[in-house]
Amino acid sequence: MRLKVLIFILLSCLAAQAQTETAVRRQHLSVAAGFQFGELIPTNPFVKGDNLLGQPIRHYQAATLKMLWQHPGYTDWQKVFRMPYYGLGLSFGNFFDPAEVGTPVSVYGIFGIPVVRAGKFVVYSEFQFGIASNWHKYDSISNPKNLVIGGGLTVHLNIGFNACYTLTPRLDLGAGISFIHFSNGGMERPNRGFNIYAPSVDLRYHLSPRASAKHLPDAGRLARSNDLFIMLGYGNHQLVEHELDTNYFAIAGLSVMYFDQLSNALRLGAGADINYWFGLNARPDGTIGPRTLDNFTIGLMLQPEIIIDKLTLVGGVGIYAHHLHYGSFNQLYQRLGVRYDLFKNCSLGVNVRAVNFMLAEMLEFNLGYTIRWMK
Repeated sequence: MRLKVLIFILLSCLAAQAQTETAVRRQHLSVAAGFQFGELIPTNPFVKGDNLLGQPIRHYQAATLKMLWQHPGYTDWQKVFRMPYYGLGLSFGNFFDPAEVGTPVSVYGIFGIPVVRAGKFVVYSEFQFGIASNWHKYDSISNPKNLVIGGGLTVHLNIGFNACYTLTPRLDLGAGISFIHFSNGGMERPNRGFNIYAPSVDLRYHLSPRASAKHLPDAGRLARSNDLFIMLGYGNHQLVEHELDTNYFAIAGLSVMYFDQLSNALRLGAGADINYWFGLNARPDGTIGPRTLDNFTIGLMLQPEIIIDKLTLVGGVGIYAHHLHYGSFNQLYQRLGVRYDLFKNCSLGVNVRAVNFMLAEMLEFNLGYTIRWMK
């Protein structure tokens, strides 16, 4: 009894001391179970029908489990995103060709941002980023047709919209549509990747009373900055024309971006990428070529970013101003990933670099340093 009284007093003092909170913080936890059934985008011969089945692979289905938290504005970033949800997910996928593809299992982080609220109906944009395993990867003898997955691990990337409707005080019904991508970023080839559009349905059960958005506090205008971001990147790459070889080459580079923070949640940057691709001028047999200036690429990029406290969601579209294969200003490239601030000015991150919005070039592991000027 004394312990209960002591805990009650301590919680009451903390609640009174926190000026931005009107109640003791609750862990608003929910669990969700769902199902996806999607259509594959025919972006490579394997999906189109050049497989052991002898027919196109058209469908993908997955059972999903999620553990989610959603709090009513305890922190500034929760106020900025108007009570988002976040958590962990687990998916069990099926491409209806287990002998060649396997049955992938994905583990990923989840972040959902509300975009429309109307009574019991809420629409969220949802972002998932993680890894998938349990693939049957390419093997020149036992699995020679699978040019899609070349390694045992891939990235799990899911971007979409989910609509939720409150059925009872504890139960929600959800439905959505998303784009899903599986590939390993070119670390192991062949790596054509899977691209999927997938509708979904789910049921979400709130283990504690749901967080209320009725009296959600406003974040106001938080401190903003202009940033000079300097990033060292590293990855492995194999040219598509040598995708059946076993030679992999390093890529090392420097990116410099200047960012203007446009709002509490968004910054926009522009800058340049300079990378040295050790395998860019590989010989016809796939072995490494001479070290010359031809190995350098120069890219110009526009990069919007979403700020979630110390976590940043990275996007970007650039164009190669100089590239041995693509020439000058002929080829767009893309960057999508996450970055986390370890210290005030230092960060670690990983991006998927791609061309044509579907063909991964590499996984870009990076170390960043930010020089900041407060507005």
